[in-house]
Amino acid sequence: MLEQITFRQLKNALEETQHQPRTLYSEAHSSEKWKRIREDVNYAEFWHTLEEKATHVLENPVRAPLFSEFTLFGDTGDRAIYQKQQDDLFVGIPMYSMLALIEDKEEWKTGLENAIWQICNQYTWVSPAHVGLYHNDYPNGIWDQPLPPRETVDLYAGMTAFTLAETVHLLKDRLHPWIIHRVNEEIHKRIFHVYFNDPTPQNWELKTNNWPAVCSSSIGATAIYMIEDSEKLAGMLWRVIGVLRNYFSGFDEQGATPEGPAYWQFGFSHFVYFAELLKERTQGRIALLTDAKVEAISQFPQFCMLSGGKVVNFSDSPEEVTLNPGLIQRLQQYVPTLELPTDHYRMRPVIGNWLDVTRLMLWSLDSEPSISASDGERVQEQVFTGNQWVISKVKDAEGGMTAFAAKGGHNEEPHNHNDLGHFILHVDGDNVLADLGLGVYTKQYFQPSYRYEMINAGSHGHSVPIVDGCRQGFGKSYRSEIVHSQISDDQVHVVMDLTKAYDCVSLDIFTREFLWDHSVHKAPQLIVRDRVICHTKPESFQEIFISCIQPRVIGAGRIQMNKVALLYNSEQWELDMEEMKVDSHYKIGTPFYRIVLNRTRMELEMLSEFCFEIGE
Repeated sequence: MLEQITFRQLKNALEETQHQPRTLYSEAHSSEKWKRIREDVNYAEFWHTLEEKATHVLENPVRAPLFSEFTLFGDTGDRAIYQKQQDDLFVGIPMYSMLALIEDKEEWKTGLENAIWQICNQYTWVSPAHVGLYHNDYPNGIWDQPLPPRETVDLYAGMTAFTLAETVHLLKDRLHPWIIHRVNEEIHKRIFHVYFNDPTPQNWELKTNNWPAVCSSSIGATAIYMIEDSEKLAGMLWRVIGVLRNYFSGFDEQGATPEGPAYWQFGFSHFVYFAELLKERTQGRIALLTDAKVEAISQFPQFCMLSGGKVVNFSDSPEEVTLNPGLIQRLQQYVPTLELPTDHYRMRPVIGNWLDVTRLMLWSLDSEPSISASDGERVQEQVFTGNQWVISKVKDAEGGMTAFAAKGGHNEEPHNHNDLGHFILHVDGDNVLADLGLGVYTKQYFQPSYRYEMINAGSHGHSVPIVDGCRQGFGKSYRSEIVHSQISDDQVHVVMDLTKAYDCVSLDIFTREFLWDHSVHKAPQLIVRDRVICHTKPESFQEIFISCIQPRVIGAGRIQMNKVALLYNSEQWELDMEEMKVDSHYKIGTPFYRIVLNRTRMELEMLSEFCFEIGE
């Protein structure tokens, strides 16, 4: 319905239901549901921690972030110190809101009002990392200007407004009228005036990543809560729907996003939250989740889940991702074939995020956990042709999993890594041939000149060759093409043309062939064949393989990584191995291993073959 809806349909639906009785976020209005959540043993630790922290904050109020902490991003590139202080300040809103809905206690009301007042007192709700988003050269030069840039709406501002509007909607009868007035005033000033009173597009409206989903959905949901005039609301939501259509265009026809499962959840969950509020506001007349593409998009993270908590984590994705079971169970109402994640992949409620945590608990409250349909399937696999992801998962008789995933596309994707032709090989809970995932989010990390020198994002940190000293380049012109793909009962066969991934003057043709054999009666095996044709003899050619398991040389041309053995022609290659400690947004000092094979004899045409055998 997202693609087909017209402005007239939207306007009529809003106007015709304007004066009908309605409840927004109806689950959260039920005292009986909140009572059941409070008494649920699965959430006992969460509520205990929540009350402890709420009591502590009442006695030890959190200070607002300092100006010197705000400007750290511009001075050094650090965004973590300010964000930690801002998060500590913001956490009071979901914390005291949930407690106030459970118990009508004066201290919870006081804590909530103080938390709201403090947030409203903030100079801006925008993260320092996101100031100046109107500028195409962001973030260069922004911090050198004599005047701060005009207000924008970023992820944090949008989610803050959504949370405040929803909280006030649910608790308005118990809050001081000045608090309600202040929230209304600040949202109009910081969100509605900035976004709707200026036709200049926000930077994120032009994108197809998680940003347009989170920002526009949050703005739209906030408007649904706060704008009574249906004609005015229709105009506001029409701009939101236009942005969401653009967001949907970032998914290919099979539902894949190049951002991977973590950012899939961040963006798509907010779209779902908005869609369900709009459905309630229009008495079911506008149901965006009935769009034909929703089914494919909803199923994408299922393909990315492997075993032991690990996922296919290309681009800026962590190696382990959990999914919101409330979100998945709500989506099952529209996509009945959708499977609930197994326990390793289920998000647990944590203090600090009202939008996700309340829906986690309330949307899964009356739903029976469904049995995973894939439990009986030996093989799940898909070639996502639009975004050029290949995923194949195979279960053995004992329930263990082996999996292969490879990636093409182009090198200017959302949260891009220079990783065309890169692959993951997963065995029983480990991404043995692995992706390093995201780096530490700093100002520098989002500058191409710095980013692609980092091992996390540069092609030298991925399982792809270095051709005649050339790594892969950054930009849309650096791209791959799937020239052949075939899935049979026993094999996945994919050939990628990677010639345009490299700006290498000696290179004429470079193709990478994957042959993934998962026949029933033998151990899975991956063969990687690289064919390189040059018009002048290259001076060097290196094959790189990234592993999370320490490699052991156990013979000529044989390297062992737990259950995976890498076999190659030792007469063609000289071996070098190095251990790396890699930092990310979530972990510090994670060990990875870089296997470097240097071709010993250069030729105009070279065919290289590597076999990855999976055994005991």
